[in-house]
Amino acid sequence: MTAPASSSESAGLAGRAAHDLHRREGAGFAFIIGCATAFAFITPFSRISYDSGSTPLMIVTLRTGAFVLVALAMLLARRQKLRLSRHGLLSSLWLSLTAYGMSVGYLSSVAFIPVSLAVLILYTSPLLAGLMSAITGRERLTLGKSAALALAFIGLAVALGPTFDALDWRGIAWALAAAFSVASTSVFGGRAIAQDPPLTMNFFTNLWLLPLVLLLGPFTGSWGLPGSAIGGLAAAGAVSCYITGYMLWFLALQRITGMQVAMMMNIEPVVTIAFAVLVLGEHLSLIQYGGVVLTILALMAFTLGSRRRRRA
Repeated sequence: MTAPASSSESAGLAGRAAHDLHRREGAGFAFIIGCATAFAFITPFSRISYDSGSTPLMIVTLRTGAFVLVALAMLLARRQKLRLSRHGLLSSLWLSLTAYGMSVGYLSSVAFIPVSLAVLILYTSPLLAGLMSAITGRERLTLGKSAALALAFIGLAVALGPTFDALDWRGIAWALAAAFSVASTSVFGGRAIAQDPPLTMNFFTNLWLLPLVLLLGPFTGSWGLPGSAIGGLAAAGAVSCYITGYMLWFLALQRITGMQVAMMMNIEPVVTIAFAVLVLGEHLSLIQYGGVVLTILALMAFTLGSRRRRRA
């Protein structure tokens, strides 16, 4: 007969469980920060590539095809089976649709409205993710979280500095569709990939995404190769950042909540602005710098508040 555990043993087990949770969350936040940073570099790298003759559709096609090849090579090297559970197969199909919705929505929106406004609308996704989480009962949207989400959005609006003189409802609708796709993946993606290895899920998601891009892409743009060595290197950089960011995103979804993932992804436009200032020579006003600071502070408040409540 097994003796009941003493209070000290129970406390030790609870302490180890809390420590493991802390490490798991810490890794999740590290992964999503790396993901947001990698994704942030895609935009400026793509801009350099576009200036040499490439097009958004070409970058999307290259990065999706390259990801499939890299993921396949890694799976074969690890001798992992190219097979998903029934749940994983259905989830990968759904994730490929949301990824396509984000790409097509964003690419189409910039045909009707300024890029800065499209980016701003795209990054309403944390607000949408928070509402989705609250409505579905996955996570409680407290007053503090609501305030942090609102402050982050205000900070982004100030930092991105969009011009509102050319508002076309079609561009707004496309950008909102992209934001909804990102929010849906952030909220429901964690459960969708829970039963299958992240790399395998990544591979199949992009495998289903590739024919969608090839078949439907011509309706939203045209293909064009970069016409210079710098443009080619920039395109390669955009593709590499996509592969890295996408893998880190799935790893993060397995360790932290969907709302935390969506909130931390607000780092992406902030890093993009910093890259544009330091590398591309763009300049920000003092007010825009204030927006960057406000966004970072809101992210810190949201994240620290969530971790304290989980430890309590």
